Amino acid sequence: MRFMFCSGVVFLLICSLASASDFPVLQTIQVGSAPHGLRIHDGYAYIAVSGDDEIAVLDLQSLEITQRWPVAKVPLDLIKSAHGWLVAPFRDDRLLEIDGITGKKLMEWEVASGPSLFTPHKVGNLTYIVSEFGDTLTVFDTAAMQITRTYPSGNRPYPADVTRDGVLGFIPNRGDNSVSVIDLLNQKELNKTKVCEQPEGGALSIDQVNYLVACGGSDQLMWINTASFEVVHQIDTGIGPRPFSVAMSNDGRWAFVNNAGGQQLSVIDMVSRQVVDKIDVGKQPIVMRVEGNRLYVTNEVSGTLSIVGIPDAQAADRDNKINEVLMLGMIHSGHVSSERYSLTFLSRLLKAAKPDYVLVEIPPNRLTAAQQDYTQFGEIREQRAARFPEYTEVLFPLSSEISFEIIPTAGWNSPMNNYRRAALQRIENDPARKADWEAYQAASVKMDEIIGERDDDPLFIHSDEYDALIKHGLEPYDRLFNDELGTGGWTTINQAHYALIEQALNIHSGEGKRFVITFGAGHKYWFLEQLRQRKDIRLLDAKAFIKIVQADNNQSLQ
Repeated sequence: MRFMFCSGVVFLLICSLASASDFPVLQTIQVGSAPHGLRIHDGYAYIAVSGDDEIAVLDLQSLEITQRWPVAKVPLDLIKSAHGWLVAPFRDDRLLEIDGITGKKLMEWEVASGPSLFTPHKVGNLTYIVSEFGDTLTVFDTAAMQITRTYPSGNRPYPADVTRDGVLGFIPNRGDNSVSVIDLLNQKELNKTKVCEQPEGGALSIDQVNYLVACGGSDQLMWINTASFEVVHQIDTGIGPRPFSVAMSNDGRWAFVNNAGGQQLSVIDMVSRQVVDKIDVGKQPIVMRVEGNRLYVTNEVSGTLSIVGIPDAQAADRDNKINEVLMLGMIHSGHVSSERYSLTFLSRLLKAAKPDYVLVEIPPNRLTAAQQDYTQFGEIREQRAARFPEYTEVLFPLSSEISFEIIPTAGWNSPMNNYRRAALQRIENDPARKADWEAYQAASVKMDEIIGERDDDPLFIHSDEYDALIKHGLEPYDRLFNDELGTGGWTTINQAHYALIEQALNIHSGEGKRFVITFGAGHKYWFLEQLRQRKDIRLLDAKAFIKIVQADNNQSLQ
């Protein structure tokens, strides 16, 4: 099997690239004393110039400072808010909002002492910020303009990062050489991972498979898997003095580490996981932000902003051929007991399909563990992947017979599962929700009755009638409960799954290859509705392949 898993689906296209490209410093602009956090918005860079107690507004066309707004007590960072900018004064115990035109103070909110840098990106309207001297993480809603939650961290937390779905937060704790992992959905700490000395910053990989943390006390970089929370890789050489934080290129190919003890950035190739280049910037590079194909770096001692070009990871030339996509609905444990849609039948079906890529209902951050299990033990022990006999008993063993690449495309995670289970229990036991629960149950019973003994008939499962029944039967569940179930709601989880499916199809668009998507049959109608809107694929009829296998089976019995 060609397990194409260069740390995640984002890299499937670009694994063949072997060397770093040039990263030119395009501009160096003097901006003031000790610049720190910055944001790019509408052609301007808004820079927290902490040494001058001000926010500088830089026109990125003229490269001139057009405004300077005073903000007392060492402003370290800012992020867009409802009426302007939310600012973090480090030598204070508050956040404040300033007007986006005049820079005048509008409102303020109390937080723990020493608010530092906001997360690189928002999750919806939410931003997250640690207080270094108060050992807390604060969640702030920039639309409602209010603090929604605070969490304890480890000792002396440095700037955090949060997964795109807002489920997990990763906080480097400089004072106790650890990274706190916070379940933001269920509001509890999941783990505290011991890492290298004095971790001061980090970032999630674009595929969300790993959190990379930079340790200024030992000049190391460590990878923490976002499922196991274990250190899975580290770089001990090639990083400069006092690595302070990490930033990711938007295509996921490069990680940048600012070496605050010098005046260089280290460039990490995320495929080889090695330092492949160094970029000379200003003295003590301190905060990095990626916007498009530019890396913006503030240099604290030099008082400058460096703008670095990021090369595009180019794919090999293609002929813009149409890809073929075959959607197969799985019945999971049903394959074990079914005679009509057995594991043997599924194996023959996949052989008949002759896929180049198989998209699987395994989360990206769990595929490597499953792959290692199969290589080492000849079986899958990874907890999530092991639930699916179609993978443990068919797909992985089939790798020795036919060649294909596995792409993990499940948006599932265990905090989401726990939250959904608890929410459903609350709804079921709430007298005020009795009518809603009964409507959901009645629809499910009705759906099962109509499907009846056809629930393992592969031809029926891959019919329009089946899809219509599933969609109708799940409509009350989706309508009544989706929002309450958080990231595990029916529409929400399908969106998360399909985003990874779409990402894989986009990466490989034009290759003229065949994709087989293998998900629980209930998801099939949802994905097909989206897939039918794509112009770069041709959907294959699963029934044609099923009939081939059935015909072969009948011949073998004669």
